[in-house]
Amino acid sequence: MKKASAILFSVLLLSMGFSANSQSFAFTVVEEKSNIILELEELKINPELSKKSKKNIESAIDKLEESLDSKFWEDESTLNNKEGKKYFEVEKKVMKELKKIIKDKKISNENKSKIIENIEKILSIDKRFVELSIINANESVSDKKTIKKIEKAEKKLEKGDSKIVKGDYEKAIKYFGDAWNEIEKALKVPHAKKMKKINETTLVGDFSQPPDGIADIYLKIEKPKKSNKAIKVDIKIKDTCVNGITHDNAAMKLAFNEPGNYNNDGLIDEGFDVTNKWFKKNDESKQIERVIEIPGDASELPITGEDMIQKNQDNKKGSFDFNEIGIEEIGDQSGWEGSIEIKGNPGEYQMRLFLPAGPFTAEGDDCMFVSSVRGIPIIINP
Repeated sequence: MKKASAILFSVLLLSMGFSANSQSFAFTVVEEKSNIILELEELKINPELSKKSKKNIESAIDKLEESLDSKFWEDESTLNNKEGKKYFEVEKKVMKELKKIIKDKKISNENKSKIIENIEKILSIDKRFVELSIINANESVSDKKTIKKIEKAEKKLEKGDSKIVKGDYEKAIKYFGDAWNEIEKALKVPHAKKMKKINETTLVGDFSQPPDGIADIYLKIEKPKKSNKAIKVDIKIKDTCVNGITHDNAAMKLAFNEPGNYNNDGLIDEGFDVTNKWFKKNDESKQIERVIEIPGDASELPITGEDMIQKNQDNKKGSFDFNEIGIEEIGDQSGWEGSIEIKGNPGEYQMRLFLPAGPFTAEGDDCMFVSSVRGIPIIINP
């Protein structure tokens, strides 16, 4: 289980978009919570709600606004580990008020569903923080005593999940907070053996329209300690994003461009060395050839560039692996996972992944309508 830390590393949720539409496809956590407040504000003026429920919504909004206090945040997507305990206390109060509303016998099923939907969004955010803090701890320590403390946190997280199923949302947040506190204790153990770390950036994207809160692509960018070493990018992506579950059907290409310039004149191909173990062994050039020309129709997969998802004719291991059981980092959805290595001339670039877009429908879409993921920051130091 490998992801970047919520405590030591920033989780960047902006930076990426898709070429078929200029808007971003993901929000910072602070923006997510702000959107929840807006939805509750809209619900508050609904004439069908009782005065008591409206007061409960006002209280929940007040507490949500308190949770957005800058003291709780390292940045707009990273929880301040020192203030985590107080943050979860505030979240418990939010759950308490929202639960009162869904217990109101006068509330309609439609409005009740809206409240539950926002409860689930909040729980998803807070669970994400705990999961990332556990991952950070697992990657930061190596002694048995500290690992046992981390296991206690994992059990608390599981208890929180079980409370969600039973509709006991306040208790769920309590257990999430308890799990967070266990991790803090584990990392403060005087003799905990700390492991050396490299700089990491994690990018997560939800491509569903409307967004369903489940990541469809996860990238972890590992920056090497030494400039002569390659940058490693782990990629985990839902199968519908790349058009299939077999190596014959699935496709994904890449390019590098100047920051902010996504046109053909902004593409940069010289001076890069991009590969992985499969291409080193099976490709004649030992390289993943990049896209050098973007088609006029954004829905078309570029003709130039080499497909990153390939497999030998003799049916041996491919360049990416298909996981039908489910990938944890993208919400246990089935998909593809693999990694690439990047070397290049020093500078700041943006990596772009091209995907085979499918038709857009009015009913709402999964990953297949997206044509590319762009704005992925790649910094190569001298």
